[in-house]
Amino acid sequence: MLIYLVVSLVLFLVGYPLTATIEKIKIGGRKINDGIAALLTLVILYGIFALFFVLILPPLINQVSFMSGLNFYDVLHGILDQYPSLKYLFAQLGSDENIKTSINEQFNSVFNFGTVSSTLNNLISYLSSFLGGLFCVSFITFFLLKDEYTVSRTILLLTPPKIEKEVKEILIMSKKMLSKYFTGLIVDILIVGLLAGLSLWMLGIKNALIIGFVAGLFNVVPYIGPIITLCFALFLGVSGCIEAGQYEQISPVITKIFIALMSINVLDAVLFQPLIFSNTVKAHPLEIFLVILMAGTLAGIGGMVVAIPVYTLIRIVAKEFLTQFKFFKKITEKIPD
Repeated sequence: MLIYLVVSLVLFLVGYPLTATIEKIKIGGRKINDGIAALLTLVILYGIFALFFVLILPPLINQVSFMSGLNFYDVLHGILDQYPSLKYLFAQLGSDENIKTSINEQFNSVFNFGTVSSTLNNLISYLSSFLGGLFCVSFITFFLLKDEYTVSRTILLLTPPKIEKEVKEILIMSKKMLSKYFTGLIVDILIVGLLAGLSLWMLGIKNALIIGFVAGLFNVVPYIGPIITLCFALFLGVSGCIEAGQYEQISPVITKIFIALMSINVLDAVLFQPLIFSNTVKAHPLEIFLVILMAGTLAGIGGMVVAIPVYTLIRIVAKEFLTQFKFFKKITEKIPD
């Protein structure tokens, strides 16, 4: 239930600006009902997630199926014929028969129909629990969007009267700053996704727009996300060359993908993220960088994802209760009163 509530709160913070905008639209001189606005917001949010699966899964499954049917020894020979230095290196590892046996065992254990079938069966077995969780999250998020004051009223009911004023300020500022943060996060996702997709498309990389979509989505995960995107892009790029029988293009494709994605990630890390996130959460870029590193050390990838919103909440609470300490006064000085 705690996970459902947290996910619902994040969806509420992402969708709240959209719901507020929809409620202002007038049709026949009447504003759209808050329930309809909340429902439309959920449809739009889930539509974006559905688009991810529609774009990503079919080509990925096709490539995995193609790779599972390959004779990797023949593929390796095709690659080595284009790169003599690699051929010499492999010659030092043993006879052709030993290499062939080892390669077939290793690759067929990963890319084979049994592995794909097992993965699909596991996905189906978890589908029912996922659908149950999706219903719970949707139900909670709908009522949060429909009545935005539900959470604040509940918290204030449990708040001692002597600190009720401070808690109200915390709730107002949290909603404002976190909504800006998640909106900024979506803007960053769109920028990175568009830049990656367009640059790879211009370079002639197969499935460039799909790679761009993944690049934007996984950019949510600081530092680790770009590595996952790079691996995904290299897999699609290399498998596309093998499928077309263009072994001589493997090296240029790898080079193009690596340079394009690394350039965009550096640009994002140096320019876009500091500009967007520092303006939305009112913190110095170096401060954000250190917080993400500490969160990654303490809680891994999950900690890095939630580092900025959690740190923002801590600063907002400190602004109300801990400004008598010099440290907290310093890190909260940019938060509006």
